[in-house]
Amino acid sequence: MKRIINIFPILLNLILLILIPSVHAQTFEEHTLKFPMMHEYDGAYQISQMGDKGLLVLRNRYAGEKSNVISEIQMTYVKSSFQKKWTKDISLNHYGDFKLNTYDDEFAYFLMQANKNNYQVLRIRLEDGAHKVFYYKNVEKMTVDYFEAHNNVCFFGGHAENRPIVTRWDLDSDKRNILPSVHQIKGGLYCMEFDPKSDMLTVVVKAQMTSIHRGLYILDYSMDGLIDKQYFEELQRDYNYQTFRPYHNSNGQLVMLGTYGLGNLSDETQGIYSMIISKNGYRMHPKFYDFSFFKNFYSHLDEKQKEKSEAKFHKRREKDKITPLRLEIMPNRLQFMNNQVVFVVNDVTFIYPFNDQAKYLSDGFYSKAEVPTYTSFVQNYENMIRRKGEFIPMNLLDEKMKDHLPFPIECNFNRSFACGFDYETGELKWDNTYVTRNLKTEMPIESVTAYADNRKVAFLHVNRDNFFYKISDRLKYTNNLKVVSLQDYSPGKEVKKFTSGGVQHWYSNHFIFTGTKTVKTLYNQKEKENYFFLTCLSYSNRVLSE
Repeated sequence: MKRIINIFPILLNLILLILIPSVHAQTFEEHTLKFPMMHEYDGAYQISQMGDKGLLVLRNRYAGEKSNVISEIQMTYVKSSFQKKWTKDISLNHYGDFKLNTYDDEFAYFLMQANKNNYQVLRIRLEDGAHKVFYYKNVEKMTVDYFEAHNNVCFFGGHAENRPIVTRWDLDSDKRNILPSVHQIKGGLYCMEFDPKSDMLTVVVKAQMTSIHRGLYILDYSMDGLIDKQYFEELQRDYNYQTFRPYHNSNGQLVMLGTYGLGNLSDETQGIYSMIISKNGYRMHPKFYDFSFFKNFYSHLDEKQKEKSEAKFHKRREKDKITPLRLEIMPNRLQFMNNQVVFVVNDVTFIYPFNDQAKYLSDGFYSKAEVPTYTSFVQNYENMIRRKGEFIPMNLLDEKMKDHLPFPIECNFNRSFACGFDYETGELKWDNTYVTRNLKTEMPIESVTAYADNRKVAFLHVNRDNFFYKISDRLKYTNNLKVVSLQDYSPGKEVKKFTSGGVQHWYSNHFIFTGTKTVKTLYNQKEKENYFFLTCLSYSNRVLSE
């Protein structure tokens, strides 16, 4: 008698084995563009990210300091469909270092600095790559830390004569003026950001009027450089504003998100604040969200540790006491998606060089305007990476550095918090936590990001040849980390050198991961490939839009 075998379970298992990898792969679609390099120092690559307008990849073949040189700049425009539209070679005379960039609907703008007192703006038309250079005679003798441009009007923010300063420059008429109510303040410029939806430039200055009279100025300017709204708050005893993320809601009100600390001068972070500045310059509905109040702050702990930590927190709360967290936080840029604002902040540990000569000395955040941003410090660093022609990470933070510490040589990620805010009111709606695993970077760059819809939140971080992600209900922590090998990885090849540019939200459901690699073939070590890569990771199996 023949034995009857039920093949249904076998077929089911085979089908599952085939489908499971596909399901994981479809969670994030991967597309990579490579830019070959003759050797590992073959030009400095920079990325200009322009939302749904696409990306510009800038390759600078000269990065020296000699005068009277002609630099060959190669510019590649990548559309939002992640297809190359054009590549242009541009010759520049007396160009200088590329510092900052921005864009509008028609142009991309690059700020260049030839020397201490001379700046230029390279304007690239997105449609066909046509370019023009505008020369800025720096009569104010200002050092530029912030740069914004829109409709051929440029704004420079920085410091001059130990005071904050913002200037407006109309490229068409070549008219320039200093914006009012900034340069008169003794203090430091901490934020300058343009909101194209409202045509408003937001400026934040930490000010010191006297030795005991200190505070915070928040100003909104129109495209004409006129003050639209102005808010001042004196220094508080209980908390201080540390970072600033402005945008304008549909009513034209200024919504400000950022991190805050306990005490009036603390570097350590306690939570996230939210405030609205009305059209009349009044602060409305200020809210301070202590990380301890987050629903998922302790969720990553095992049940016993979680109960113990929550009990300790509630006990202090009943006595109206605050538990100092003393976190070192690195905040990402704001992400606007699905009618909400997503703010990702990273709990990190910075490793600093223990060398007194490496410290950048100043008199404090409020009294010295020259406290550098991370970006400007890298550009002025003695061993500046671009001098060797190496890759410059796209995602370097713009925050002001701590005045008593040198530039960090390593950043260790502990965990990340994703927070969802109501777009109109700035009210916190949900939070979730992502625990990183041995994630380290040599530069303070965005390495963890998140995507959120109405039900789920997806965390993403990329490290060398793998990307890591987890998907949770927005209000509920889950520990379901997935690891996927990037398609760029080949078992027959070995990565000898890898430089990460971090991962950042691009637009919609798309993220950008950049870096450089030196790859050797295992069976023939003489075969070596150097390239800059640009990888798009798209969440939820959506087709890239045209």
